[in-house]
Parts: sequence; C-alpha cells; structure tokens
Amino acid sequence: MAEVIALKADNIESCDLLSSLLQDSIFHISGHSFSGPRGRLRLLLNRFCWESFNDFHENQCYFRVHSGLYIQNIDSIIVNDNFKNGHEAYLNLLALHASEKEINLIFSNHKHVCINVSGLLMHLKDLHDRYPTPSCPIHSA
Repeated sequence: MAEVIALKADNIESCDLLSSLLQDSIFHISGHSFSGPRGRLRLLLNRFCWESFNDFHENQCYFRVHSGLYIQNIDSIIVNDNFKNGHEAYLNLLALHASEKEINLIFSNHKHVCINVSGLLMHLKDLHDRYPTPSCPIHSA
C-alpha cells in the first residue's frame, strides 16, 4: 500500500513540489468551495500519482487518488474570461505557479485562475488510498 500524501506548502519551493504532484489532476468545475473571512478555497481533485509512476512495471497499472487542495489567506480571486466561453464539466490542471503574493492555477483550454494571497499557505491531502487506472497522461513535445 502506498503512502497517503499530506503536505503543507508555505514557500515557493514547496509550492513547486505541489505543482509537480498536481500536474494532470482532473477537476470537476463544481468541486470547489470558498469560505471564511481570511479566504479559504477548497478544491477536490482526481490526482494522477506521479510519485508512483515508476511502479507501473511492477503493478502493470498507473494510479490516481482523490485529493483536497486547500489554499488559505486569500485576498481575491480572478478568473479569466475563458471560463465564460466553455461549458466543460471537467478540466485538467496543468500547473500551479506561486509567488509570495499570488498563486496561479493553469487549466486546460486556456482557463486560468489567479489567486491573490496575503501569504503562501496551501495544504494537499489525499483523501483515501490510491486506486488503479490503465491510462497515463500523455505530453506531446
């Protein structure tokens, strides 16, 4: 059984690690909530387990897991116009880019969310054990 991931990111380097773990996560457009006076965004993601990618030869399958991404200290959220131009229920999270004052979520189909923060603080937590999947995301060169 693989380890369940639970990570805290409060600096740019740890945010880069989260980005690598979150690459190719599937996000259902309804899988989020926002709350609190200091702003907390919760995203439910179906995460491809890149950390177990090399296990494929042993197990003959890849793995995914449902994970929660929690972003705190939010001042504002800006969603680009491409969210208005499509009706996709599912999006692919391509990358997460962070600076001291901003977290950018880059999704498929040119969709982008810019989150202004008063300090970096994110948590990534797998919500259960990983499960097998026969397919692996493909990246063209």
